Amino acid sequence: MKFLYQFSAGDSFVHRLDPRTKLIFLVCFLVATFLVPQPWIMPLVIIGIIWSLAGISPLEYLPFLLFLLPLMLAITLVHLLADGPPFLEISVLGVVPLSRGGLEAGLLVAFRLAAMGIAFIMFSMTTDPFDWGMAMYLSALSYKVAFMFAFAMRFFPLLQEELVVIRNALTARAYYAVGSRNPVTFLMGVGVSIMPLGLGALRRSQDIALAMELRGFNYAEANGVRRTVFRDIRLRSADYAVILASVLLLIASGVIAVQFGSFPVIPTAWLVFLCVLVLLVGLAPRRISHTINRSGADTPQAG
Repeated sequence: MKFLYQFSAGDSFVHRLDPRTKLIFLVCFLVATFLVPQPWIMPLVIIGIIWSLAGISPLEYLPFLLFLLPLMLAITLVHLLADGPPFLEISVLGVVPLSRGGLEAGLLVAFRLAAMGIAFIMFSMTTDPFDWGMAMYLSALSYKVAFMFAFAMRFFPLLQEELVVIRNALTARAYYAVGSRNPVTFLMGVGVSIMPLGLGALRRSQDIALAMELRGFNYAEANGVRRTVFRDIRLRSADYAVILASVLLLIASGVIAVQFGSFPVIPTAWLVFLCVLVLLVGLAPRRISHTINRSGADTPQAG
């Protein structure tokens, strides 16, 4: 069974790219999604990229696409009912008017959300978590911080696996709420599953931490030696070509947005907030890495 956001091994063009290259493409693609005047094109574009360049059929992440449909429908309905004039000629029961602008805004948000989710699917299904961690380590981050991000990427499918085990155990005891199609019943089943899911995740984390310590996870930092990376993770000519194409895509999207008048107008307060948020996100990993390195250096050595 293939879990959501689980790595799918392969030897395609996208699989062979450096994880940092795919991250740059992902960021440029997400920004371009908010710039193009017709965002419904972007989900089709990213599905085509995953299918043609990564060799992953949409059938492999079909459950995620089916999950997106009711979410997109709900977002569109909220805008359709809540936004103001101009209204469509039809109404609900002849009483509740339907907003024409709300329909356009709802579809805009829904397709952008779908493009973002599918883009993250591409990154997670074509990037080995170990390669992602090593790429961050080679980018001057602490090995512990890099491993933390890589393990978080690997841990999400493990949580899904744990949830499947809990669902099977409940089903064997004639409790079918977790697999129910009724949303209310399903939420009740999820509430029942939260406690064993959390305890199972903590137990698995403790087992992994113990196994890492027994294999000398802190040896390099404790003895002041540099780790040896077994895999050859470096930027190649194909990576530079993809990075250049990503930047050109972003620039072209901005030009198209300006030409069609769809360039978003961001209030100054939000712009300042986004700049501070980007700065914090960029500095946080290095700050954590620096703190971990200092704590490791200040730890007294045994013997």
